[in-house]
Amino acid sequence: MEAMTEEKILSFFQGCIPTDFSSRTQTQANRILRLFAKVREELLQELQKIEGAEFKLDTWKRAEAFTEDHSFLGISFVCIVHAKNPHVPAGHFNLRILVMKLNDGAEVGWYGGVMDINPSYLVPEDATHFHKTLKDMCDKHDASYYPRFKKWCDEYFFIPHRGERRGLGGIFFDNLTSEEEENFSFLESCSNTILPAYLPILKARMCDTYTDQEMVWQQFRNGRYTEFNLMHDKGMKFGLQLSGFRKETLFASLPLTASWGYKSDPEPGSREDELVQVLRCPQEWA
Repeated sequence: MEAMTEEKILSFFQGCIPTDFSSRTQTQANRILRLFAKVREELLQELQKIEGAEFKLDTWKRAEAFTEDHSFLGISFVCIVHAKNPHVPAGHFNLRILVMKLNDGAEVGWYGGVMDINPSYLVPEDATHFHKTLKDMCDKHDASYYPRFKKWCDEYFFIPHRGERRGLGGIFFDNLTSEEEENFSFLESCSNTILPAYLPILKARMCDTYTDQEMVWQQFRNGRYTEFNLMHDKGMKFGLQLSGFRKETLFASLPLTASWGYKSDPEPGSREDELVQVLRCPQEWA
């Protein structure tokens, strides 16, 4: 596999934008690709320093994408971090644009995305940092964004059969029309906020010592993460139903390992229980 660079990524996708979409949509798609390639490169540079190894580019093209008639165009950027250390929260970042071609030939597009953290142990200062960073970013665009998108995130990641959220949330947004330049500006701000929101938490916790018991609890939390993704996540369901989509790409979003236990509820008043109580009743962090 080749080493990953921004130019190679852009070159790979150069011929993947359908030419039967309008020139405006093609220009917009190229701008999105350049933005996502830039933030991806910045993230990889930081993660490679932490991992101590160079990441590689694994290229793949869906055969069904190269037909003559296209009804939709989707471009997304996804970064998911599952750390071995149970004190490092899993980070999940997904930004996207979807464009639909209507029966009359008109094209409608919208932006969406999610930025959230999923810890095994509650560290209030980490939750405050993450949410405040997102709120400060949102407030520069619209003061209503953070409370709206934070609530949406808490609702989206609810696991009904568990009565709890997958994690401590963040922001979730959708249906921001691509016709408005301000909405692209917001998407760009989200892209540029991933590192300042998550990297300080990752660096602060990655060298923390941990016990076997804490590792076991992390595996239970990984189980909750897996349950949500396989049973409720709309992106996962869409990918599984999409003909010709590489399923390994979808399952790469899951933790490497997970566990389930009989009567595995945490001891009341324990650090594990402290997290669960917050997942059942979301708090305001910023």
